Amino acid sequence: MGAVRRGAVGFAAGVILTAATAVPPLAAAPVETLSPGTLSVCMFATFPPFVGKSDDGVWEGWDVDYLKAFAAAQGLRFQPVEVADFDGLWTRPGADACDIAASGIADLAARRQATGAAGVWSDHYYFVLRAFGVRKADAGKLTRAADLAGRTIMVIAGSTADVDARSRIAYDQIANVTIIGTSDDVENARRVRDGAEGEGPFAFGSGLGTVQYLSQKMGLVPVWSHCMMTPDGKVRNEPFSFIVRAKSTGVAEALNAFIAATPYGAGRGTEACPVEGG
Repeated sequence: MGAVRRGAVGFAAGVILTAATAVPPLAAAPVETLSPGTLSVCMFATFPPFVGKSDDGVWEGWDVDYLKAFAAAQGLRFQPVEVADFDGLWTRPGADACDIAASGIADLAARRQATGAAGVWSDHYYFVLRAFGVRKADAGKLTRAADLAGRTIMVIAGSTADVDARSRIAYDQIANVTIIGTSDDVENARRVRDGAEGEGPFAFGSGLGTVQYLSQKMGLVPVWSHCMMTPDGKVRNEPFSFIVRAKSTGVAEALNAFIAATPYGAGRGTEACPVEGG
């Protein structure tokens, strides 16, 4: 099973911007955005280290820094548009809520179908592994799906962590697993941390980078890194894309050119998982 290259798990703005500023403004046709001179980006605020907010309410994270650099290369002002729920985030550009949707969005066939012709999926810029965060006392108790039997886990509803967990539980016919779907990875990690032995949720599931980041902050332990399983029982790679409003003329083409020319955080997540049977 392939491994994702792992860089620093904190917000690495300096790394991204150093790479980005080395790329001159892209000589493409002028882009047309929802608001002239502004690149509006729909984002989900509790998915660190890709997207989050500081204690002062300032947007930060890998996706934020990358798209700020893209906006600057296009001579556009970066404008965050906060969305309350992750599920369906990819449909927001097609509904004219923003020019781009971002927050570590995995490219799945069902999501492409949901966006339809109103949204354009960018080239892939990152590949991710799945993982769980557990309390230190439980570090050796989760190495495979069967270890979830009789446990309660937390995920963001509609996320690929949700898809992976439900697919593996169904595929292996694991009994008595409770999945709590929320809209906040930070709160999920906090609830695991604050739960006592045998009480509260056993683990929270998310992407490896998110699990590493939140585990470091909250004294948890990342365990069982693995590739995503889809409902058909297939284990597959999990690339991330940005979704662009189709009516924002030229933005998708310019973004793909930027992705090709500008490494995402010095190559984080550039190796895909193998495609194999479940």
